[in-house]
Order: sequence, then C-alpha cells, then structure tokens
Amino acid sequence: MTPPNSPPQPPSRKNHYVPVWYQTGFQLNGADNWLLDLAAPSLKPDGTPVVLRPRRRPAKSSFWENELYVTRFGEVINDEVETVLFQKIDNFGSDAVRAFVAGDERAMHFQLESLLSYLGAQKLRTPKGLDWIKARYPALSQVELLIELQHLRNMFGTLWGECVREIVSAESSEVKFLVTDHPVTMFNAALPENASQFAYPMDPPLTWNGTQSLFALDANNLLILTHVPFAKDPDRVEAAAKRINARYFGNAMVRTDALIRTRRFNTDHVIAVNAWLKSRARRYVAAAETDWLYPEAHRQPERAAFAQLLRPPSGDLWGYGGEIYIGYEDGSHGYRDQYGRTSKDHEVVEKQPPSEPPMPDDDCPCGSGDTFGSCCEPLPIWERAPWTVLSLRERNLRFINALFNVLELAPDVPWTHVQRNLTDEQVARIHRLSQWLWPADTDLAALLPKRRSGGVRAIYMGLSDPRLLGENVAALCPVFDQVLVMDPFMFARNLRPDMSPVENPDQHKQQFLKNALFWIALAPLIQAGKVLIFPDPGEVNPDLRRAVFEMARARTADWEMEPAEYEEMRWLSEEDVRRAMKRMPDEFWLPKLKESSPGSSDAEAKKILEIMRRQQEQDPFALLQPAAEGRTAQLLMMRAVNLEIALFVAQITGAVIVTDITALWRHLHSHTRAGESGCDVGFEPLRFTASLHPAIAVQLTELTAATAVPSAINTLKTAINQRAGREDIERALDLVRSRLDALSVSIESMDMDLPRAQLTLTPSIPEAGFESPIAQRLVVSFGSDDVPVYVGLAFFRRTESGEAVRVVRPDADAPDAAL
Repeated sequence: MTPPNSPPQPPSRKNHYVPVWYQTGFQLNGADNWLLDLAAPSLKPDGTPVVLRPRRRPAKSSFWENELYVTRFGEVINDEVETVLFQKIDNFGSDAVRAFVAGDERAMHFQLESLLSYLGAQKLRTPKGLDWIKARYPALSQVELLIELQHLRNMFGTLWGECVREIVSAESSEVKFLVTDHPVTMFNAALPENASQFAYPMDPPLTWNGTQSLFALDANNLLILTHVPFAKDPDRVEAAAKRINARYFGNAMVRTDALIRTRRFNTDHVIAVNAWLKSRARRYVAAAETDWLYPEAHRQPERAAFAQLLRPPSGDLWGYGGEIYIGYEDGSHGYRDQYGRTSKDHEVVEKQPPSEPPMPDDDCPCGSGDTFGSCCEPLPIWERAPWTVLSLRERNLRFINALFNVLELAPDVPWTHVQRNLTDEQVARIHRLSQWLWPADTDLAALLPKRRSGGVRAIYMGLSDPRLLGENVAALCPVFDQVLVMDPFMFARNLRPDMSPVENPDQHKQQFLKNALFWIALAPLIQAGKVLIFPDPGEVNPDLRRAVFEMARARTADWEMEPAEYEEMRWLSEEDVRRAMKRMPDEFWLPKLKESSPGSSDAEAKKILEIMRRQQEQDPFALLQPAAEGRTAQLLMMRAVNLEIALFVAQITGAVIVTDITALWRHLHSHTRAGESGCDVGFEPLRFTASLHPAIAVQLTELTAATAVPSAINTLKTAINQRAGREDIERALDLVRSRLDALSVSIESMDMDLPRAQLTLTPSIPEAGFESPIAQRLVVSFGSDDVPVYVGLAFFRRTESGEAVRVVRPDADAPDAAL
C-alpha cells in the first residue's frame, strides 16, 4: 500500500502488450526466456547482413513498447489505459488462464467468460492488433485508437463462446510452445499463406467457418477454438464462407463444462504449431530454449496435414451443437440452436442453393436479379451474397405480393375501399409478415449490395414517408443505378404488447395506411430493380440498435434544432394531426363547429361537416372509418435514416448519401472529418428536370440519356476516391451536368400530364471525406470485414419549382402504375 505522504507515481510509459505474468508461463525452472527479434536484418558496411541472435531477457524487459497506450493532452500524460483498464483485465485474465491450465472444473465454469474477455483484449492490445484496428478505420489519432480498442475488445467473445474448445498438451514433447508478440493467432486451411487475408496486419475473419483461433495458455497447453459446423463436417462445410449467424458482440448460451482435453502433441506436432505461431508474429518470439525459436529449420507438414492436426477429435464433439430449450421461473421460455439463433423464424426465408453450378447466363442464385456471370461468378466465395436465404430484393418482392394479397388490391378496386374496410386482422397480418421476412438473426450487412457489384447507388438519408417519395426517390432513380430507402414498418417483436401492431392493431391503422402507400408507390421501381428497401438495421440486431442509440444520443446531447429546420418537417406532423382530428365522430365535431361560429344553425354546422368529410374522401392517407368509442387514439411515427445508419450503409454499399433535411446535412458535416477539414462549398448545384411519378421514373431509366447519368457520377466518384485536384473534379461535375441537361430535355419532351419539378443536387466534396471513427465502429462491429471505403461525396437535394408530389394514389391514371 502506498504511504499517505509518498510522492505521486510517474506515468507508466513502459507498456507491456504481452503481460509479464503470461510470459512466466513459458519459462523453465524460473529462468529467463530467450527473445528473438525477427526484424529484417540491417547491413554492415561491407554489405553483409547483421544477424540478430536471441538474447536472454527477463519478462519485464520483453514484449513492451514505449508509450504504446499513453495519451497526451498538452504537457499532461495519461496512462490509465495501462494502469487501470489493462491492470483489471490482466488480473481476471491471469486467474482465468491458470484455471484452464490447472483443469479446475469449478474454476473453469466461473472463469470462461473472463477467459474470452481476456483473449479479446489480448488480440487487440498488441502492436499488430492496434495496426489491425487502424487498418479497419480511415484514420485514427492516438486517443481515437485507444477509444476504439476499448469498444472493440469484447467483439470476438460471442463467436469464441460458441466454438468447440480444445486444450492440447505438449507435456510429452521435447519442444514446448512459443510465446509471441501476438499470442492470439488465426488459421484457416482454405487460404494459402500468401493470401491477402494473411497480409500484415490482417487475419482470416473469425466469422468464417474454417477460421480457428490458437492461443498458447503456457508452454505446455494450447487452446484451439473451432467453429462447431466445421469441426463436425470439415469436408462439406465451406471453410472460406461466413458461418451461419456469425456475429460479433451479441449474446450466447454455452455449456461451460464442454471442453476437450484428450490429445497430447508430440515434438513434431509442437514444432509445426510453433512454425505457424512464429509466421504470424510481428517482430518478437520467445522460448525457454534457443533451438525452439527456429521451428522452420525442421521439415514442416503439408498444409492439409497441419489443418488435420488442428481439428478436434470427432469422437469428442458430442458436447457441442444441438439445441437448448430454456424454461424460466415466470413460465416464459427461451431457445438456442447451435448457431446461437433464438427462434426458428429463419426457416421462413431459407432457400435451397442450386444442386449444380449455374451457367453465366442463369439468374444468379443470390437473388440480386442479375445474371450469374455479371454478379457472383467473378467473386470469391467470401465476397458473394448468401445463396441459402432470400435476398433483399426477393424479400421486397414477397412483401409487395403479400401486401397486395392481404389488402385484396386490384386494378378495379379503388383505394377508398381499403380506407373504409381496413381490418385489425389485415394490419396484424402484414406486420407479422414483415417481421417474418426479417428474423431477429438476419445478417443485414451480408444482404446489402456490395460496392464491388457495380453501379452507382444512393442512400436516402431522410424520412421514410410516402409524401416525400416523388422528390427524394422517384426523381433520383434516373440519376443513380439504384436508390436505397429504409422501411417505415416497425417490427412488433421490438415493441411492448400494448404498443404492438400485432397485439393491438386498431391503434396502428392510420400509420399502416401511410406505410402501405409507401410500398405501393415504390412497387414499380422495386420490380424494376431501381429501389431496394431495407429494414432499420437496429430492428434485426438489438446490439446494433443500442450502439446506434448511444452514438446518436452523444451526438445530439448539446444540439438544438433550428426553427427553420423544424419547419421543414413540421407540415408532415401537422397534416397527421389534422387527419386524425377529422376522423373524430360527428358528435364531437358538431358542438365544436357551432362553438367556433356563434349563432350558426345545426344545418350550417352539418354542411361544414359534410365538406370536411368529402375532403377526407380525397385524402389517400385518411382512415375512412368512424372512431370507436374509447378507441380514438392512433399511434403515429416518423422514421428516418439518421447519420450513423447512413454512414453504415454507405460504407458497405459504396452509396452516395443524399438528403433534403438541413439538420441531417449539418450533422453530416459537423460530426465527421468534413467538419475538421472544411467543406468545399464552391461547387455549383446540379440542376435537372425530374418526373415525380414512380411509374414514369421506370420508363425514364430505360432512356439512353438516363443511363448516361450514373456513368458520369461514377466518373466523379472515381476522381474523388483518387483524391483528384479541383480541376479534375470540376471536369467530372461538368460531365454530370451535361448528362443531366440531356436527361432534362428528354423528360420535358414527354407528352404526359404528370407531375414534374426542377430539382437541384448540391455536391459536397470535403477534403477528408465523411469519415467518422464512431460510425466506422458500426461497420467493424456489425458490417463487413473489408477495409474501409472512402465516403467522399454527398448531395443536398432541393426543389426549385414545380409540383411537389406528396403521394401517388394507387388508383392513379398512369401507364404501368403499381396496380
């Protein structure tokens, strides 16, 4: 204990990334280990290399770097990452490792979670681990790097918890396991050693079926973690494909008593493992004997033989896999399958992959709507969309069909029929179908179109409201190859029963009409492949929802919406309120009308009421059903893609961000690197004429003038990604401008009495792009395993003149209408 009057301890600048207590587990008889520096040899004056020989080093002098975890604020040095965070992690980590080395069953039961937490921290705290974090983010300062380290250190625990756990012994071997400067090592037999996934500082993604994790607990014990499906059937499971329900973070239920400990490696086996551990080290390895430091001097097994060595014995796998049914004291129950899924809802969206490899001209099995030759064929298996579940497009089409069938929509059925006869069962059924198409274990990132699949996409960062579709979606379809829009439907499973549209559908009818019109209006564009509707990512991933909520709450803590920004959206809510009020029964309105016009007669009040009812008939959003006594309330909501979700989707898909909401535009620039580097506001807006009817937008996309616009925007994106100068970007913008002018001429020459408008797209091209470490964390945690994408282009949309279409009635008179 430090005496009360002792001087304060100086900051800890000597940061051990492999803790001292862990290194001592590799010593023999308490003697210091031999440390070998693997750095490329320097040259002597005569040109011969300087050979670095191993040196005995005490544990305190090994595996450390100066100020690796230190942050500076002016002259103030902060070492709390080392002295507080890692001190705590090392305390419980040492207890956990010792419990598993000793094989104490009771201690292992309580220490399993601690062991997995320690492994996650150990994987990321090394220089190689920190470089891996840097490689997954566009740019990080030292402070940001350590913040991300703290957020990501538990990301691997769920997948490791669901793995087969095996500890193999080296007690019978004359050679013992090495300790390296990156103790948590990955292996995947499907990849050659020179694969890009093994290039420094990368590792094969843990989410892949065949990726195994190796961690030497001490000199005599090696922990091997293997995914259950690969362990049970390695010949049939695709090692380089993503594991079913593979997810970072999240909850897992595992058997803590399931541990395989039956194998003893001989000397050749240990040498083979050491060769792999050494090949994955960054710079240093250590061992109790100098000869052990050179496993490559011995003949190594073939890669297939080494892969076989690491697989757990098939006869000991009975404790892994299967299903778990849970009963709770309150009578409720739970379920887990071997992949951690909590229900069997996934069976609804499963599909059988083709039994034979498809031909290039066949429809791609991923369900994108493209041919196999232009979609998945050129891609390695890990970059393909899944073939065993319905694609995003297929789910969109199924939902449209279900919506039309449940509402009994047909060309000869007016929309007012739905407004008058909408039932509770119809509302509940559609909401059930919606969440069935999106089970809780959905991997949305795998279903979103990837940036490599070609085309120029846009993500609309704004409200998912049918009154805004004309200007923000239909108008953009001829400009981009595809527009991504968020689904306005909420999933009942995420709501309290009293708020659920399945349990209490009557209070959702008004909102349901808006949501249904949203889908119906976009149906032609969805069928044409121009629009993809995706669910709120938080609806299918509770951990992502919590992360987004915390990010958004921190971002808006000191923010207040400007009055002008509020006015942009106020009309939407005011319309909803007026619409809800008009639905009140005559008994409510007649006294109110007479009170507002003193001296008016009952007949005059009834006449005004009749006019109001006729206005309701013309409103496609109005629920034309009298409010039942005591059940007048309706739950209304406004759903939008916020900043974090927009950046998340843009990173995965390579989409351009488009918004018409000033508040979101302001946040896009003030809460990303754009606010630090300054935004170039000198680019002139792009002006064009747009058709606001979805069915006409489909026709326009087939015009030559329309197909030329996305190509020009792609040229602009390429120039931005290559960090081209101002002149090159201006030339690319001029090309886009000329293509939009040609498109406008084509639209203006069309002889159709349908709404159109003059729109502007103001480009924003900040020097540092729209990078955000906080938003990028979502991609690392819940998105793809790819390197980060440069999001350097966004557009702010405005309507200069013309008729802004708030909704397209399903029974509108237009060619190729939705119905």
